[in-house]
Amino acid sequence: MKKILSALLVLSLTAFWQGCSEDSSSTGPETKSSESKATGNTTASSSSVEEETDDGLPNYARAIEFNKKLGHGINFGNSWESGYNTNKSGAVLDYDDSYWSNPIQDEWFQMVKDAGFQSIRMPVRWNQTAQNEPPYLLQELRLEGVKKHVHMANALGMPVVINQHHYNELYEDPTGQLDKFYGIWEQIAEEFKDFPDDSLAFEILNESRGQSDKYLTELTKKAIEIIRKTNPTRTILVNPGNWGKFELMDAFADIKDSNMIIDGHYYEPYSYSHQGTDNSNPCRGPWNPNDQEALLKIVSDLRSYVTLSKKLFPGKNGTSIPLNIGEFGASAHCEAEGADEANRAQYIKAIIQTANQLGLSWHIWGLTGVGFDIYDKSAGEWYPTIIEVIKNNI
Repeated sequence: MKKILSALLVLSLTAFWQGCSEDSSSTGPETKSSESKATGNTTASSSSVEEETDDGLPNYARAIEFNKKLGHGINFGNSWESGYNTNKSGAVLDYDDSYWSNPIQDEWFQMVKDAGFQSIRMPVRWNQTAQNEPPYLLQELRLEGVKKHVHMANALGMPVVINQHHYNELYEDPTGQLDKFYGIWEQIAEEFKDFPDDSLAFEILNESRGQSDKYLTELTKKAIEIIRKTNPTRTILVNPGNWGKFELMDAFADIKDSNMIIDGHYYEPYSYSHQGTDNSNPCRGPWNPNDQEALLKIVSDLRSYVTLSKKLFPGKNGTSIPLNIGEFGASAHCEAEGADEANRAQYIKAIIQTANQLGLSWHIWGLTGVGFDIYDKSAGEWYPTIIEVIKNNI
């Protein structure tokens, strides 16, 4: 039965994929990998951004190359970004990655490497454990723990993306939090500056929404300026507003930095991907892999993001700014209603195959302990149908 469903999915998307080939060049032509710099940015070019070409277009070669290194990755979620939903008390908290009972285990790194994943996105909530007064000192426990885990991934040849995640106070009160936000980036940039450029990327802010969307262009520009002082050739990811919607990437159109990747989150249809996660998202039933309209919607959506990126961010030799799906996946809360592992696998497969065809890198949400799990940590094993789909499309 699975073979039949797989064949139907491929047939339904083939016509669209044939048209997608013209868009897949958004990631640019194959380029030779640059050698890893043993001492990080100390041997890097003094230029923070690739020079513009004679036609005035930016050279996205460095970002394109790093996006290929990200390739097909996974999120280690609900660990370093765990904490209070909102810290209204103003108190500086003291905790590590175990606050939501999902601390990162050392063996996970080799496990995801062996499964074929190429990179790790590691969300980090820095603000709640940082001091509230200038210079907003970061918690040493958190800083050293994140460094340790980046080193572990790098030792296996896996680059890592770290960010400022779940900064709820900033989303609600950006003017009151911007100084702290910038102060945190100054410290992150300084503390991680010696990691080789091809081993680590910075994502400015995860899922801005509400009030912070009004300041997203400004705060992104300023954060990049801060980072470039100590990390002139580090690749930077920028996540659009309204919870990371690709279609809002125009907020970054005036940022003059060619070593940049746009990473959006894709959970469409939300009514399926997030069912059972809270009272406002009840269980609604399974994904229908034979629903041609739903399948083609995924293709149409992702292809439209590539088209938009080409329009807003044209680059040298017909390239454009590279794209990364920083999060996607399906809730594991409604198995009894038909959204079981096999059903989630079909939905995940549709997104992965389309992203691959269009040249987008991706990080599935997430490994375990996130409610969208593809690994069962209590049983110590992958969900077999989902990991089979992933392995077959890496």
